[in-house]
Amino acid sequence: MSHLKLVTKCYTPKILWYQTDVTVIIRILLQDVAEYFLRVECDHLLFSTITNSKNYYICLYLFGTVVAEKTTHINKGREIKITLVKAHKWTEWLRLSIETEKNPMISLDPDHIYKPDWIMDSLKNTERESFTEYKRRHNITQIMPDVPSTDEEESDDEAMDTLFL
Repeated sequence: MSHLKLVTKCYTPKILWYQTDVTVIIRILLQDVAEYFLRVECDHLLFSTITNSKNYYICLYLFGTVVAEKTTHINKGREIKITLVKAHKWTEWLRLSIETEKNPMISLDPDHIYKPDWIMDSLKNTERESFTEYKRRHNITQIMPDVPSTDEEESDDEAMDTLFL
């Protein structure tokens, strides 16, 4: 059974987004927008406008929930910037849309890639201790030390290499 594809005369604008601990910022990249319609609910966003004789429309089901009443938006001439407040603060969104398929019109904002300070601090101050030191500190004796293979014994890597040659 074949299904007809849904055809629309509306265009989808390019969307850049980024997040902080408490907000999700969406940038809709459209120039010279005079008027637009924006409706935000707790789990989705609707946007539409007409500019340069083209109809643009976005229906976006969000990855997480937002507090719709705290949404702010501003027309900056070159873009529409929408700030959504996360309902569950400090929860990282894996993507903007709930859909698992990649939308080519939605991408992370490269100017605002966000890493929490505690992650960056932990990466800077991390020193890796040796396995021998770890065993000594935790009184582990049942794990044998890693002994290099001798000429008589064949390592697992060498055995696998001979199998797949």
